Amino acid sequence: MKVLVDATMLDGGPSGAATRLLGLGRAHAARGEVEVVHLVRPGLQPLPGLICEPFEGSTTPASRARSGRRWDAALAASGAVLLAAGALPVPRVAAAPVVLTVHDLRFLDADAGTSRLRRWWGRHRLAPNLERAAHVVAVSASTAAGLRRVAPRVPVTVVPNAGTPDLQPPDTPDAMAAFRRRAGLNQRYVLAIGAPVKHKNLGRLVDALAAARRQDSGRDLGLVVAGRLEPAQAAAVGRRARSAGVEEHVRLVGVLDVATLSAVLAGADVLAVPSITEGFSIPVVDAQRFGVPVVTADTGALPDTVGGGGWLASAQDPAAFGAALMAAVTPGPERDRVVQLGRAAADRWSWELSAETLEGLWRQVADTADPAPDSHTDADPASSGT
Repeated sequence: MKVLVDATMLDGGPSGAATRLLGLGRAHAARGEVEVVHLVRPGLQPLPGLICEPFEGSTTPASRARSGRRWDAALAASGAVLLAAGALPVPRVAAAPVVLTVHDLRFLDADAGTSRLRRWWGRHRLAPNLERAAHVVAVSASTAAGLRRVAPRVPVTVVPNAGTPDLQPPDTPDAMAAFRRRAGLNQRYVLAIGAPVKHKNLGRLVDALAAARRQDSGRDLGLVVAGRLEPAQAAAVGRRARSAGVEEHVRLVGVLDVATLSAVLAGADVLAVPSITEGFSIPVVDAQRFGVPVVTADTGALPDTVGGGGWLASAQDPAAFGAALMAAVTPGPERDRVVQLGRAAADRWSWELSAETLEGLWRQVADTADPAPDSHTDADPASSGT
């Protein structure tokens, strides 16, 4: 059995989608039961060690909407029996059934920074577009519930994420000390991972840091933000930090390689995820595996991912989120208990188990689903990636 996986939404930078495809791809390869070929943007190799082939003309929502004939040609040429799509809109594909993976539904939420045009598409065109897929995969029960509300006729299966491949605690404290020297960081720190786009809600985290630092036991607390940073995003975080009076305690360290990220995570006093919405949150699993306390917003998929192994608080309430940060960084039996629960929660997720589940679903769909209608006209250029 051969499956084509659409990975053209990847731009070579770090993302949850890239981590998922890498983790699943390695697990598929290790199982050796399904041949998986990833179609990627020409000139990129975003999934090292996996089979990747270039595919043109499917990098934007508008081009994806018109890519049905190209996918049909690729499926026919490869002999693949199924297309695993990774972003919306779903093109009209006639040569094989399509299984779509949806990471989250933030494009329906005005508070997440989604454009008005994309929200309009989500309200009026999402359901019929989803119905082009033979099956939809959600990365969490929360996303699955949202999909069932939007498109109740579409079958949905949850295939969860797991931790970042190759991310292991450092063997010695030397790497942590080296990072602190480079960052000029001589204090305890909260760690946030991810680009400071609107739905990540990092402005509120800055405010929560300020609230925590107003407590006597929080005066030595700083914030480290790791992830892709556009200049405008970095400037916005800087302005928020100045306004809150914590500018000198905030470090924006950009994209980190796996070894450095391991050291930064292991040295953190708490991982904070204040997102307005999340489809899963792989960094939560990574932190729990490392024994790092976790504080997240109490929305979306985060409570399920945390699984009782962390602190939940309203990210819209800086005082409440700051209090949760302080609880998480304060040594004692309660912190130890929650960290142990976090380790157990992280053990629920496995790329190997997810790959096995996904392969079973692919076989079922390939054996029973009818291909999409033989038409390649689409009018969904305003849609959003998943």
